[in-house]
Amino acid sequence: MNCRTAGSNPELWLRELHFQKVDSMTKSEPDSKESASSESNDFATVEPITQDGTSGSYGRTIVGRLGESGKITAVFVIMAIAFWFVSKKLKGVTWAQVQQGFEILPTSHIVVAILLTAANYLILTGYDWIAIRYLKKDLPLRKIMAGAIVGYASGNVLGWLFGGNIVRYRMYSKWGFTTFEIIALVSILSITFWLGLFLLAGVSFLALPIHLPPDVVEMLKFESKLWGEVSLSQHLLGIVFLSCVAAYLISCALIRRPIRFKEYTLSLPPVRLSAMQLLVSAGDFLLATATLYALLPPDVVGPDKINFSTVLIAYLTAQICAVLTHVPGGYGLLEAILLTFLEGPEADNKGPIVCAVILFRIIYYLVPFAIAAVIFLVNEARSEKSASDVADGI
Repeated sequence: MNCRTAGSNPELWLRELHFQKVDSMTKSEPDSKESASSESNDFATVEPITQDGTSGSYGRTIVGRLGESGKITAVFVIMAIAFWFVSKKLKGVTWAQVQQGFEILPTSHIVVAILLTAANYLILTGYDWIAIRYLKKDLPLRKIMAGAIVGYASGNVLGWLFGGNIVRYRMYSKWGFTTFEIIALVSILSITFWLGLFLLAGVSFLALPIHLPPDVVEMLKFESKLWGEVSLSQHLLGIVFLSCVAAYLISCALIRRPIRFKEYTLSLPPVRLSAMQLLVSAGDFLLATATLYALLPPDVVGPDKINFSTVLIAYLTAQICAVLTHVPGGYGLLEAILLTFLEGPEADNKGPIVCAVILFRIIYYLVPFAIAAVIFLVNEARSEKSASDVADGI
């Protein structure tokens, strides 16, 4: 997200696109009745209708904007709480301890992290390729790669709040995709995201050694009036996650007719495509976790220290929290969760963990975002040139 953050809720950015569309239509009149009709038809099914049969877009636009303002405020509040929690966790940690993490980290680990990031973004192309194949659209591989890299890199850094999916919408709309084809595409991306996350979380909790700190174990306990104190064991969580994956695969295998709900129709992908969703998403999360793991100094990792499966669960938890809260890039959340999950009995572990998170932010987030910005600008320039050539020909 990651994808991953930006692609989790397509309704949010679709609604924002609708507001922008309504504003642009009210500011300038169409050149002809035909263009006015085509402009309005694009968003005909999004436009709300009141009980008296009149369009309620204006009122809904105001209410929607107030709702979006509340969500944006909530996002910043969550970020502030997360940063406060991080500052509390880092109490007593000096910059010298963080700098020591940079000094003891071998250069080869940084090179490996860069290579893993490059491989990860190639894997991310699979998300879009699966979605486009599901939609039965024809798009060159270079455009699929461009859309995936720009979409995920911008989403990882900016999130939905500042237009991660708006960038994706702009690119795909110029390549001939309709608004609702893009909605369907983003929905498939979201399903693929959750499938891989649930698969890896389930396998990790059931079969891999995970060393959770006592504070995290306590978070898995809660009081119930019916059953008293309930403790969610790792095995129980693993069963729940894998059951969700199994239910999806079984549904894809058995339900071949379109599912209708009110005016919406959903066709589940075939089992082969569903299996590819699992492989692509699982590969994505494994490579991202491996990138973070490679940036941890050698003296803090190992079977009896911070192992790979614990880092994987910490990263997956951070992704879930970032997606559900819509915090752009998971700023503050990623740091808070990693510090909570990975801190060991030794207090000097926090400095190297902070060092790893800083490098991870640079290598996995900022560098791909800079590359994505260049790709996006080149794509925009080519689109403008093509439009100019068409205009000259007319």
